[in-house]
Amino acid sequence: MTEVVHKGGQFIVQDDGQKGVEATYLALFTRHKLGERWIQENGITTKTSSESPDFIFKVPDRPTIGLEIVNFVNKSAKNMATMRLEEIAKKIVGYFKKQGIALTLLIDIQDLREFSMAREDFLNMCYNPGFDKLNGTDKEIKDALVAKLKPIVFNLNGVAKASADVKGQIFIATVCKMYAPHTSAHVNNQGMCIENPFEDLQKTIYSKNKKFEQYKKNCDECDLLVVVENSFVHLSDKLQKHKFDSVFRDVYVLDLSYGCKVTKLKLRHSRNKKICGNTADVFSPEIPDGE
Repeated sequence: MTEVVHKGGQFIVQDDGQKGVEATYLALFTRHKLGERWIQENGITTKTSSESPDFIFKVPDRPTIGLEIVNFVNKSAKNMATMRLEEIAKKIVGYFKKQGIALTLLIDIQDLREFSMAREDFLNMCYNPGFDKLNGTDKEIKDALVAKLKPIVFNLNGVAKASADVKGQIFIATVCKMYAPHTSAHVNNQGMCIENPFEDLQKTIYSKNKKFEQYKKNCDECDLLVVVENSFVHLSDKLQKHKFDSVFRDVYVLDLSYGCKVTKLKLRHSRNKKICGNTADVFSPEIPDGE
């Protein structure tokens, strides 16, 4: 199944599965000027998809380069709820795709505070828009929306809407076939962004540091690409000044939150140090003051 996704400010036809996602990230990275420079400096002309690391680039008479890709996940309640609903949306379009219907699906949750006369509800909605949790299980939400969409999608012409109440939350599904034969699934949510979560970014890098020796079995040098998207995160220019600890040769951040931005991180290399699950065993994350 191929799907149309919106990443880096553009719509892209993406192959199914994790490898399709990784191929999209690689394409966006290498289209950026830093990614182009990375390709040129390493003399890369061809790539091979692998498991450990995610991509291997072999160049005659030059070192084999590996690239591992990892998603940064902001574990705030709002982001985790959004991620759950995004997976539910993908399962719904996958369900109908198996029956020969390529849907474009957008899911909203009706905010009952909009219709409340209470001042506290209005203020709460202003300072905390969107949704923070899902009342039902993934299966309950998926089954409820599929049941509401079944009478609509088989004779769908244009745009249609259906709603389902799951434990007090009203899910509104808007569907059409604008990208057929590809599918598309999206979720609307709003909320405040966390600015510069450097400590959590460092933990994401640590999680891959532990597997570095495994990656090096299949390549001479290995770099890391950290992808940030749809995470209610804002990375400012301070990211360029902050130093991160890593055993990888180079670490890049592909920020797809607002357009497509690539940053090469400043590193404190620690290949001679033991890397384990406790971040204190390597370095404590360094947060710059007043920069």
